[in-house]
Amino acid sequence: MSKNPPHEPSSSSENADQVAKKFPGLAAKNPAKSISVERPVHWDKKTVTETGIPRTEDETTSPSNAPEKSAQSSEGNRDDTVLELPPSPEQRKAKRRRTIWVSILSTLVLLGSGWAVLFFSPILAIENVKHEGLDLVTESQATQRTDQLQGKPLPQVGESSVSELFEDVPAVKDVTLRAEPPHGLVVNINEHQPIAMGPRGKEYVVFSNDGTELAEITAKKAQEFDLPVVASAADVADEDVFNTITEVLGSLPEDLRDQVRAASGSSIDSIELELTSGKTVMWGNNDQAEKKASVLDALLGLEDDEAAQISEYDVSAPDFPVTR
Repeated sequence: MSKNPPHEPSSSSENADQVAKKFPGLAAKNPAKSISVERPVHWDKKTVTETGIPRTEDETTSPSNAPEKSAQSSEGNRDDTVLELPPSPEQRKAKRRRTIWVSILSTLVLLGSGWAVLFFSPILAIENVKHEGLDLVTESQATQRTDQLQGKPLPQVGESSVSELFEDVPAVKDVTLRAEPPHGLVVNINEHQPIAMGPRGKEYVVFSNDGTELAEITAKKAQEFDLPVVASAADVADEDVFNTITEVLGSLPEDLRDQVRAASGSSIDSIELELTSGKTVMWGNNDQAEKKASVLDALLGLEDDEAAQISEYDVSAPDFPVTR
């Protein structure tokens, strides 16, 4: 019996040969591969199993880094993926309101800019002024007052400003305008209604129902108006009598006033009307004017046989009319 210990390398080699024969897939000289098995998070130890499985290039990376990379990848995915939610009803309403206000403001800006261009630009400058409604006012009077409108832009000319041009003309009540772009303007003159006229030399003065002297016209023009004439110059001179006459004529219905040829009076209580038929009407003062007009209209509607015998109608006391 030998005292030397057995040869350990020889014993290892024999063991390897036996393993290789029993497990052909294992190579005796291949280096052992370590497989790391990760335990749960609360466990800080690893179990290492030695095998004869050869290492591959992809597996050279330390398994301990895998969880870290996986965590980083998961974290990156969470950072890069954003879930966008649809807007709430309040947000949609607010967006619609902003859109509407922006549209309104844009429209106002455009309109304001366009109006400013038209208001100040000579594109619509007045070059032609026409007059309508002239009766008591002559064409020369109207032209004299509207000449200053030449060259002004149409949007700058208003009815009130043109009416001021005629404020010193008693016959003019007001004016209306009609634009005829690009350079035309029509001035329609509205005159006070004349109800009587009185002689003044070779001409006639036309009066309104309140006794205002509207205009002085020629005798030829007076024939066109066919207005009742204040027969006496004394009637015109007496302001109270004259005002009463014009008030009486102004209170008459138009169809009845058209039958009056002249009016006169020696006092405010003795106004007398002369009809176109040649008959006269004793009117008296201007009290109960509406009732007097109704009575007179009824008397004038009598049958021709009865009317032929009447030369004077007295309605100064309308409850007791008299015919003569």
